[in-house]
Amino acid sequence: MKNQYGFKAISGLTVASAMFLSLGSAAYAQQATVEGMITGRSGPTMYVKTADTPRLTVTLSDSTKATEKGGFLGMSRKDLGITQLVPGLEVKVEGAYDTDHKLIAKKVTFSRGSLRTARQIDAGLNPVAMEVAAAQDQLRTDGKNIEMAQSDIEGNKKDIAGTRQDIATNAQLANDGLSANKQAIGQANNRFGKLDEYETKGSITVNFANGRSTVSAKDKDQLAEFVKTAADTPGAMIEVQGYASSTGSATVNQRLSAERATAVLSIIQQTGVVPLTRILAPAAMGTSSPAEEGKSRSAQAQNRRVVVTILVNKGING
Repeated sequence: MKNQYGFKAISGLTVASAMFLSLGSAAYAQQATVEGMITGRSGPTMYVKTADTPRLTVTLSDSTKATEKGGFLGMSRKDLGITQLVPGLEVKVEGAYDTDHKLIAKKVTFSRGSLRTARQIDAGLNPVAMEVAAAQDQLRTDGKNIEMAQSDIEGNKKDIAGTRQDIATNAQLANDGLSANKQAIGQANNRFGKLDEYETKGSITVNFANGRSTVSAKDKDQLAEFVKTAADTPGAMIEVQGYASSTGSATVNQRLSAERATAVLSIIQQTGVVPLTRILAPAAMGTSSPAEEGKSRSAQAQNRRVVVTILVNKGING
C-alpha cells in the first residue's frame, strides 16, 4: 500500500512539473520585442514594417504605454498617448503575440527626433488613409474565400456519379453559387469605390487669444457636449487640427498651432467618453488654410483656432 501511494505521488509530481514547464515555455515563447517603422494606423490596429516582416499587425489598447526618449543619450523619458503613434515613426514595440499572430502591444518606445519627423509627414497625409489599407486587406481575404468556394464547386462536380438529373441539379447549384459570389464581388467593389469619400458628421471650432493656447471655460463645456455626439456615432473618428494667424514668425505660429491642438485633445481625453483608439493624432497646421483671408484684426482672430471634426469613411461604414 505504501509503495502504491508513493508511486502515485511521484507520478502526480512528474505530471505537474511537466505541465508547469510546458505552460512556462509557451508563455515565454509568446513574448516579443520588435523594431521598425509605422506604415499605417486604423483605430486600435497599427502596422509596422520590420527587417523580417513588411507588414506586422500590432494591436493597441488604452493601457498601451507610448514613451518618448530624448535629451542627452536618450536618458529623458516622457509618457505620451497612443494618439502620437503616426505613420513614419520609428518604434520599438514590446508585447506578446496572440493566437492570430498579432502583436498585442504593452509598450511602444520612440525617439523625440523620430516623432518630430513623423509629425511633419503626418500633417500632409489623409488622416483616414489607414482605413483604405484595412479595406484592401479585406478585399484580398474575400478573393481567397471566392477561390475556395470555386474549388469546392469543382470538387462537387467530380463526385457526381449519378444520373443526368443529378448532374443537372448539381450544375444548377454551382451556377447559383457563382452568381451569388459575383454579386458579392460587385457589392464589395461598389463599397471599396467609396474609400476615398469621407462624410463629416459634425465639427466645432475653438478660437484663441493672440499668442495663447488656453481653452476658455465656455469652450470646454461646448467641447464636452460635442464629444458625446462622436461617442454615439458608429465608426466615427475624431480629427483635431490646430491653426495660427499670420502674425509673428512662422516658427512661433507652428508651435502655437501644435500647443492649441494638444490643449483641445487633452480636454477631449478628460471627458472619458471616447476611446483613445478613435482619436487621430493632433495636427499642427500652422498658418495654412486660413478661415478668413486678410490681415485685419477680425480676420487674424478667426484664424487663431482649433477645428475638431467627426469623420466617418463611407466605404468602411457603408
